[in-house]
Amino acid sequence: MAYDGITMAAVCRELNEKLVGARVEKIHQPHKLEIYIHLRSRDSQVVLTCSADARLGRVHLTRLKAENPAAAPAFCMLLRKHLGGARLLAVEQSGLDRVLILAFRGYDDFGTETKKYLICEVMGKHSNIILAAGDRNLKQILGSAKIITAQMSRHRTVTPGAPYLPPPLQSKLELHGISEEALAQVLIQQAEGAPEQLLVASVMGIGIEISRELIFRATGGENTHPLDVVRSLTIELRRLDESLRTGSLEPCIAHSPDGRTHICSPIRLTRLPATWLTSYSSVNEALDQYYTDIIQTKNIDEQRNRLHQTAHARFSRIYKKQTLQEKELREMQGADRLRISGEIITANLRAIRPGAREAVLQNFYSPELATISIPLDPSISAQANAQRYFKKYRKLKDGETVLKRRLDETKNELAYLESLLASLEYADLESLQEIRGEMEQSGLMRAVTAKKARQPAVSSPLHFTSAEGIDIYVGRNNMQNDRLTLKTSAPEDTWLHTKDIPGAHVIIKNTDPPEGTLIEAAKLAVRYSRAAASSNVPVDYTHVKHVRKPRGAKPGMVIYSHQRTLYVAADD
Repeated sequence: MAYDGITMAAVCRELNEKLVGARVEKIHQPHKLEIYIHLRSRDSQVVLTCSADARLGRVHLTRLKAENPAAAPAFCMLLRKHLGGARLLAVEQSGLDRVLILAFRGYDDFGTETKKYLICEVMGKHSNIILAAGDRNLKQILGSAKIITAQMSRHRTVTPGAPYLPPPLQSKLELHGISEEALAQVLIQQAEGAPEQLLVASVMGIGIEISRELIFRATGGENTHPLDVVRSLTIELRRLDESLRTGSLEPCIAHSPDGRTHICSPIRLTRLPATWLTSYSSVNEALDQYYTDIIQTKNIDEQRNRLHQTAHARFSRIYKKQTLQEKELREMQGADRLRISGEIITANLRAIRPGAREAVLQNFYSPELATISIPLDPSISAQANAQRYFKKYRKLKDGETVLKRRLDETKNELAYLESLLASLEYADLESLQEIRGEMEQSGLMRAVTAKKARQPAVSSPLHFTSAEGIDIYVGRNNMQNDRLTLKTSAPEDTWLHTKDIPGAHVIIKNTDPPEGTLIEAAKLAVRYSRAAASSNVPVDYTHVKHVRKPRGAKPGMVIYSHQRTLYVAADD
């Protein structure tokens, strides 16, 4: 979603209705380009967030709690100095441009009344939060989230002590008082492009989603050129202006079929199915929910990527280690040739003359009794040469035993890392925190050393109910898999897992589940595994009593017996 001028105007109206006269109690800056202002009015306490993030720039009331840095940034300290204890006088918008000005009244150290302005410019990569002093027409910059020097921009500078200059005006039509003739004239001047883009480029404050909605309302479709429906489009623009001025908007969030939020709008999106829409009583409330969802998804993706990068780097190192161990093992498996050479020499001691450099003897291990040439050390006896071959053989065999054990350990670690990578693919925020704890315990990541670091709450497995009414549980990570299989399930419950493929443990709370439930559970096992995109995937199932964890095994690693196998795909 683009936080457009219409959305800002709706926020501006609601803030004026709710916050004028409110007192600034606290100010925090959890991120470089984001501030939280705690305000108290007579009947409520609210938090206003302002962000100058290029993708998430916005201003609205919020209930989202952000973690603050140990030391407040310099800009935050400046805001506290000038706005702490001040009262909000008014919230103003520059036309329908995305510039919101919050005017505050406070007092300096000498008790003299002062006016300060917090200017929030929401303009993509040019977004900024600026603190200024002065009056409405002449403001001096005290500080800003971003410093813009003359070398960085030829349009204007944003530096302490410089006069505040608003962003350059856009040559667009004002929404209020728009006429059919003016709209037609501007549309004619626009270059070719998508219908919604033409309207965005023509009218102040209109964003892509509102443009699409207005064109749909005017035409019943989304692909009609605005010039073909200027009259009906002008009517819709006037209705939007009236709704904006009277506060009779219908804010909503539209959810795509996969359940992820994708649009927030100050007006109802009639072009989308009604089942996609969730209505809200205020634009601020809708924006808060929308950005909470977006930020949570962003946080999940960032955490997942960090954990995946760490686990994958370890996986690559261990895989390389396995390759080298397998190569070394193949070389060791020639040890039997040394033993055979020693035995043939021992059987032919009298036939080997002293000082010989080689012995060409009959190989009685060969079905054809072919001859074999065995290198000898001429400085020692034939018997000593045989003992040397036996000694080399024993050394290699001992090394082979050790190497096989180490190779098994390496393969087990690879299997564990694969299960870790699989659980990261479908983990939510709660599960990611648990996976991080597991990785810290396993030594894959450095543990958090904060004094009051809280242990994340133990998360719960996913719960499903089959079409036949039987409970199915799915572990979302290795720690959950261990608890689900080894602690919370009954011995006669049915356990499922993709065969030889990392994935979730699945439990059916039934000893002998019907075929339909068994197939549903098997599909879940595939969906929450590294074979989620594959077809005809083997899934083993057995009773929980036949599943056990070897001593010293890593989280999620078990062995099982008495299994049967069926083949399914996640989306059969």
